[in-house]
This record gives sequence, structure tokens and C-alpha cells, in this order.
Amino acid sequence: MKRETQNILLLLLGGALLKIAVTGDYLRYVKASHLPWLFGAGLVVLVLAGVAIVRDVRAGARAAAGDTGRDRSGPADACAGEGDHGHTARSAWLIVVPVLAVLLVAPPALGADSVLRTRKNTEPGNTEFGPLPPGDVVSLSMSDFVDRAGWDERQSLDGRIVRLTGFVVQTTGGPQLARLTISCCAADAFAVRTGLTGGRADLVPSDTWVEVTGRLVPADDTRARDYVPDLAVRTLREIPRPDEPYET
Repeated sequence: MKRETQNILLLLLGGALLKIAVTGDYLRYVKASHLPWLFGAGLVVLVLAGVAIVRDVRAGARAAAGDTGRDRSGPADACAGEGDHGHTARSAWLIVVPVLAVLLVAPPALGADSVLRTRKNTEPGNTEFGPLPPGDVVSLSMSDFVDRAGWDERQSLDGRIVRLTGFVVQTTGGPQLARLTISCCAADAFAVRTGLTGGRADLVPSDTWVEVTGRLVPADDTRARDYVPDLAVRTLREIPRPDEPYET
């Protein structure tokens, strides 16, 4: 790859990193805590591109000045006439494609399609749960709700009304509410989900973000049901996609 191509690629890459950092699109790829690193990486790449461009321009100017007045009729020109046997690495330009994709068209966050490819909720590994806060309606993350439903020996969810936020997934077994959880980035995302009974949830299209309230449906076969509990819906309303679509 020619140096000019390398410099252009560095500029595009640095610009793409800063763009998704400023617009918030980075939350479709990584956790919010990674924002300073993303900004730093974008700035470093842009500085490297700028330094490389300035250095190449100065080197070209010095070469042009050194060639002034030089006799070009010597053997060197004869050799040049034999033809340029160098080959441009055209395939290297393919590296620009993902950079332009991020710069111009940011892909959406993972959604219902990713959930349908997940066979079950991830088996929780922690059975110690604190008491739920007081109140008529308790707001919980999807992960906390699913973990408590399957593993809380104190059954803290029994009789409590909870508020959950997620997106609807229409499955062959009925509607579900899902949320994708990440540890670092979208590449390690896994789905947590609960079935929805009532509330006309079966009429809501997949990938629609909703806020629901309801009660856990008691069940003794949580493990056999792939750790997917059911929520008896009391209220359901559509909401805009959150700025942070993933749970962490």
C-alpha cells in the first residue's frame, strides 16, 4: 500500500472514531465507560496521520529541490524507460470499506434477531440477592429480574410489581421481552429475556422498545424452560430506544 493511501486510511479511521464518540453511536459497539479511550484513540490516529502527511510533503519538496537542474538525459532515464514493474496492492483498499461503513452508516444495535439465535438465558452463577427496595412498583434491570426469578431462594419477587425496559421479540412460543447484556463490547453480547403474558404484547412488532410493569408468574420448571420466566403484564407502553441499548 502506498504511503498516500496509508495516510488517507489513518485520517478516515481517526475521523470515524471521533464521529461515533461525539454522536453517541459508540454505544452500539462498546460500554459507555470506554468513551475516554475511544476519544484518545481517535485523536492519536489523527495526529499520526497529520505527522505522516507533513513529513511526506516536506520530503517531496526536498526531493524536488534536489532534482532542479539535474541532467535527466543520463542512463537513469534509459532505465526508467524500461517500464515500471511495481504493483499496487489493490486489495489493501478493502480496509477502507469497514472504516467508511462506520463513518457514513452506523449499523443499529443488536436486536431481536440476535435474541432468536440465543437458545436460552445464560445460567446465573450468583444466588445471593439483597432485598428489593420498598414501593408499589420496583424498577429492575432485565438481568436482575431474570436472575431473581430463577435463583432467588427468598423469592423476593413474589407478589411484587416490577418495571422492566427492553425490546419485544415475537417467538413461536409467544412474545418475549429481551435485553442484551455486554461485558466489554457488542461482540460478547448475550440475551436475557422473559415471556410476556397479557397486555396485548402479542400485537407489538419485534424490536419495539417498551416499558412494562407486571408480576412474575410463579413456576417450578425454570431450569427446564431454559431460565426464561414469565411476566404477567399489567401495563405496556412503547418508548424510544434508550441511548444505552445494552445492559452492563
